[in-house]
Formats: sequence, C-alpha cells, structure tokens
Amino acid sequence: MISVIISGHGDFATALKGSSGMIFGEQDDLITIPFLKGEGTQTLQEKYKQVLEGIPEENEVLFLVDIFGGTPYNAATPYIVQNQRMDMASGVNLPILLEVLSMRENVPLKEMLNKLKKVNKECFQVCSEHLQKIKENSQVLEGDLL
Repeated sequence: MISVIISGHGDFATALKGSSGMIFGEQDDLITIPFLKGEGTQTLQEKYKQVLEGIPEENEVLFLVDIFGGTPYNAATPYIVQNQRMDMASGVNLPILLEVLSMRENVPLKEMLNKLKKVNKECFQVCSEHLQKIKENSQVLEGDLL
C-alpha cells in the first residue's frame, strides 16, 4: 500500500482531497498537509514528521505537491533522500490524484510514478487543438466521400 501525502500552498491540498472524495469516496492513508501563510520550511517539515510517524513501516509513501521547488517540495525532499520507500511528484492535479488512488494498492511506487508521467501528459489538453483535429478529420472524411 502506498500512503499519500498531499501538500500545497493554502487550502490546495484540502480542496484536492475533497474533490477526489466526490469521485472515490473517503480514502485511508490519504493525508493533507496545508502550507499556510506565515509558515516556513521548518514548520512544514515538522508537520511532515508528525504524519510520517503514524504511517506503517511497510507502506511506501508518495508526496504529491503543487509546485516543483516550492516550500512543500523543499520541505519533503530531506525525508525522501533519507528513505528509499518514499518519493514525490510535483504538479499534482485531480486526474493525477485519481490515478494514484486507483493504483496505490496494487502498483509499486516507482512503477506508479512512471505511469503518472504519461497520465500527466494526457490530462493536459488544449481545447482549440482538439477542435482543430476534429475539423481536419472531418475534412478528410468529406474528401473521402467525394
């Protein structure tokens, strides 16, 4: 099992967990740690430490954070450096979190992260590009009919 810790600026983590709950329901081992105004790296590291102490030793741990190089990312990095059963992904969004929740009981952490790289590319889409492809495909089909 992979325990998931979501952290981000403000209420981002809490809102993301709430949104995922609308689709997946309440989840065990899905922990949110908000990074609040006025807090620093040390405060966030203490929050992480408290949460990590409650996670079973046999669980792998995935930190999902909002911004690469932001304080939630930087505060988690020392824990990951010290423990091979932990890793982190930045740029978390609802599609990524839903994929994590669907895989975390059956897929090892490193394999999951490789799959998430592909999902992230697929979930970021530009509407106008899709509309252009539809238009191009429709023109090809019309040409085939003539």
